[in-house]
Amino acid sequence: MKRWIILIMCLVLRSSALSAEFAGGTGEPNDPYQIATAEQLIAIGSDSDLLDKSFVLVADIDLDPDLPGGRVFEDALIAPDSSGGVGGHSGASFRGVLDGRGHTIANLYIMGRYGYDAGLIGKLDGLVVDLNLLDVVVSGSPCGSMAGLNHGGMILRCHVTGLVSGIKEVGGLVGTHWDASIIDCRAEVRVVGKDSIGGMVGGGPGGTLIGCNVQAEVSGDRRVGGLVGQSHDGEILECSASGTVIGKDEVGGLIGDSDETMLCMSSADCDVTAERIAGGLAGRAIWGITGALIADCYARGSVTGSVIGGLAGEARNNQFLNCYAACEMFPVEIEGEELHVGGLFGDARIPVWAPMTISCFWDVELSQIPFGASTHMQDLELGMGLTTGQMQDREVYENAGWDFKTVWMISEGNYPRHQWQAEEGEEPQP
Repeated sequence: MKRWIILIMCLVLRSSALSAEFAGGTGEPNDPYQIATAEQLIAIGSDSDLLDKSFVLVADIDLDPDLPGGRVFEDALIAPDSSGGVGGHSGASFRGVLDGRGHTIANLYIMGRYGYDAGLIGKLDGLVVDLNLLDVVVSGSPCGSMAGLNHGGMILRCHVTGLVSGIKEVGGLVGTHWDASIIDCRAEVRVVGKDSIGGMVGGGPGGTLIGCNVQAEVSGDRRVGGLVGQSHDGEILECSASGTVIGKDEVGGLIGDSDETMLCMSSADCDVTAERIAGGLAGRAIWGITGALIADCYARGSVTGSVIGGLAGEARNNQFLNCYAACEMFPVEIEGEELHVGGLFGDARIPVWAPMTISCFWDVELSQIPFGASTHMQDLELGMGLTTGQMQDREVYENAGWDFKTVWMISEGNYPRHQWQAEEGEEPQP
């Protein structure tokens, strides 16, 4: 009996000690630990028993290394990786809830080590909501401002600004995205790396992105995208990217390498530049035997490279429905390689694997490209080329079966946009 009393007293004392580290709360969902200082934020990662608890910010936090007590971190503050290895995470994950309540964490500086997931959170398997990260400077591989690895977690209504850099799987918000969700998030970032580099997500097996917006300067070598660098078997819905995207190969305004990933009601308005494969929407878009859908999407801006298309530089076994491209096209010849340029697709592969297009268009006047795909695929009649005036005529799209009741909107003298992109007070015409 005496032993049980001592055990209970120890547990009570330990609970009190944990509570004392924070501004209040017990860590339960209905009474989360309150975070008011940098020390309290860092304390979340000091004990693995805290990683399934609930937390709420009650004040803005500044982690500026130049402030008293500030420092540059070498690892994630919460749930750091315990041993290196790109594509894996051997440490514990954060399985709890971090509620920002609209507050800001400013000046997060992380100089991560190669192979260790770097970010505010190393591995996320819980929920982060309503949190703003301002002026971050994060480096590592993989790395992202919010999470190095988002494996099964959800990031909801978060906003980030700053610089994220590394070598592989580097994203403005998340480095590696794996069976996870990012919803209603924004990023205004510069992202620099080599392989699988994206304005919001670097790469990984894939997951879900809904209602996300990126304004970014993204640069890398391979699999570089304004929103996502690389995704396998994911879904992107009502997302957009704008800015500049620069790389060597598989470079896209929205996604660099789209492998069995569904894109719906999403768009890119980017200047896309590559040495080889580049697309206004996707650099490379391929699927397996069953194919997959890219529906109600569009690309604007410019595309430069040697294998380029208004929608995708390389496309294979895809289904494109109600999509358009209005991009300036700048072909660049590489000695010893064949040039592939199309209004919609650059290299559409052999006919049996060619993409299927239904009610898809490109601007012939703007692109100066008369064919939907590169010259060796002219006989497939992929999409329809239109004049700029026709591209800005609602009747053209309505006659093709486009939905202007719930999906699309258009104003005089402009190309179509999505209704979810309507500005405040702007009403789509019936």
